[in-house]
Amino acid sequence: MTAHGYRNTFFALLLASAPVHAEIHKCRQGERVIYQSSPCPVGSVSLTPPEAPPSPSAYAVEEARSRAKDDIAEAEALRKREEKSAATREKARATSRKLASDCARLLDKINQAEAKTEASKQQKKTLKSDQGKYRKECGGL
Repeated sequence: MTAHGYRNTFFALLLASAPVHAEIHKCRQGERVIYQSSPCPVGSVSLTPPEAPPSPSAYAVEEARSRAKDDIAEAEALRKREEKSAATREKARATSRKLASDCARLLDKINQAEAKTEASKQQKKTLKSDQGKYRKECGGL
């Protein structure tokens, strides 16, 4: 192909890719409303086509961006508070499980000590101490 042929092809492609701005016609045919690119056919009523909404002003766009930025910052702060709250709740649950486990072990130890018929003075002292600790930490006995 010659340089002239390439140039013609280029211009043909350029024209083919140019944006097309077609008019929109709104027509009523009986009960139906039809939108089409060609004028309304005979026997139909031409209606005013919908207008494109106006473009927002630069001020309105900037205001929307500012509000969006504030909303994003607020959402991020809320997410961080929720994460912190969830971590605090999990820590409280873990502490509660550990306390329940410690109390169960201590009660077991007390029951075993009370079951002994012959206990030394030191064992009785330890038993009393364990019972006091259980009352204080576990709320029982």
